[in-house]
This record gives sequence, C-alpha cells and structure tokens, in this order.
Amino acid sequence: MDLRQLRTILAIAETGSLTKAAELLHVVQPALSRQLRQLEDELGTPLFERSRLGMVLTVPGRRFVDQVRVSLKGLNQAKADIGAAAANLMGSVAIGMLPGLAAVLAGPLVTSLRRQYPDLKVRIAAGFSDFLQDGLEDGKLDICLMGDYLQSELLVTSPVFREPIYVVGLPNCGLSQSQPVNLAEVAKKPMVVPEAQSLRNVIDRACTIIGVNLNLVAESDSTAVILDLVERGVGYTILPVMPITPMLKAGRFVGAPIVSPHLRRTVIIGSPVINRNPHTVNALQGELIGLLRPYVRQFSCVGVEWLADLSG
Repeated sequence: MDLRQLRTILAIAETGSLTKAAELLHVVQPALSRQLRQLEDELGTPLFERSRLGMVLTVPGRRFVDQVRVSLKGLNQAKADIGAAAANLMGSVAIGMLPGLAAVLAGPLVTSLRRQYPDLKVRIAAGFSDFLQDGLEDGKLDICLMGDYLQSELLVTSPVFREPIYVVGLPNCGLSQSQPVNLAEVAKKPMVVPEAQSLRNVIDRACTIIGVNLNLVAESDSTAVILDLVERGVGYTILPVMPITPMLKAGRFVGAPIVSPHLRRTVIIGSPVINRNPHTVNALQGELIGLLRPYVRQFSCVGVEWLADLSG
C-alpha cells in the first residue's frame, strides 16, 4: 500500500467515477483501475460496488476511506510543516476571486507575494462562484475566495466574512440604508438581476421560501451592465453591499438591506482536498486573510461581519 493508492481511493470515493478520478489525478483510467484492484487484493475485500450510479463505497470501503482522509490530512500538514522551513515558495499558483474582491486585492496580493517569494509565478482568475468552484474541482485553481457554493467533498472551505444583500435603485426612489425592505416588496419592483451565478441562487432560494417571483425585466452576468441598466432607469437590482458602498456614498445610487428573510452572502476561502502544494496554499491563505481583514472591517458600519477568526 502506498500514498498513490491512497490518493486514488479518495479521488474515486469523492467523484464516484473512475473516469472523473482519473481526470482529477491526471492519470489514465486503466492505471487507476489497476491501482484500485491491487489495493482491494491487498485488503482482501472490495472497497466499491460498481453500479449504474457509479462507484459506490461498500461498508468496509467507507471505514477505510474515513481513515484515509484523516491520514492524508495529517500527511499534508506534516509536509506543510516541513516546507515552512524553506525560505522561498517556487513554481506557479493559480488564485481565484470574485470580481469585486479581485479589483481590490489582486494588486496588493501579487505585490506582496513578489516581494516575499520572487520565484513564485502567480495567476489571478476573476469570476463568479460557479466558475471558481469548477476551477478548484478541476485542479485549474489552487485557492479561491468565492461566495455561495455547492457543498463538495472535493473542497476544504472556511468562512471569511458575511455581508448583507441590498436592493439598489436611483437616487430619490425612496430607498434608505436605515430602512430595510421586505423581500416581498422588492419582488414587486422591476428588477435587473444577475444571471446564472451564485448570488442569483441566493435570491431565487429566498423567493421560493416566501412564495414570490421577481418582476424580472432584464438579466446579465456583468455587474457593470446591471448597474448601467439601473442608472438608465430600467429597474432596480439586488447586490451585496460591499461592492456598491462607494457608489452609495457618492450618491450615484441608493440602497436598502433586504429582510424577511434577511439576504446575506457569505464569502469563503476554499482549496482542493487533494492539492499539489499544501505549504503554498497555507501561505496564500494567510496572505489573503491578512489583506482581507482590515479591508472588510471598514464595512462593519453597514453590517458586514468578519468570520475568519471564529472558524477555527
């Protein structure tokens, strides 16, 4: 039994597919099948049942995978501790962020990393949460700051901050930050909303819970387009408070928090369970948290909550 076999078993268990596990580990499927067969022969029991739904763990398989997950986590930490003795990070790393955060953090982050680790090549990918989660699970991204996401055993995540979601309109439309608005009232207004991204999922779930439908007049996957349409009087929109706070202060728009139910977005930091360089990921997480903490806390006056220090 070797480390390669253990990572193979975990990848198959988490994807439920030999094909997907082979893609995740960047090996050909016959080699993966051979590793699985060798390990099952060594253990003397099948670890998976092959069904039309994919690879399903047997009872002994579930017990074994639980132990493998604990063992690999300890091994990753040990590697990170040993790597911490090195003075420099090398190679390349891909970091994903929500567009609003990338606009604020990418410059300071890359500048700091270049100063500390001149041999580290950094790639910044800006996108919405579904794009970022796909990048993590496909191995194209090493660490991400993203919003609402689908629970996945392929990822290790922890919350960073939570922010209210506002209804936003033109000045003199009657909205005020000091006067929250019920979602049922928001739904009656002509709305220009995000399309096919995690924020839209939050909005749609909340509407379903209270049994209302948005009065939808336009959609876009671009925040800039959405705000332009609002500014042209097409309708109102729904956005997290942090990206729009400068525009609210400048008087370009007005907004109010949405309640009944309270709409909030939680931003998390995530990385793959099976990552190529845990020391680099740990160092990047520390850098991101260090840059985010003072930035986020300046928005506490509009209800933004810092969570990273509470997540253990």
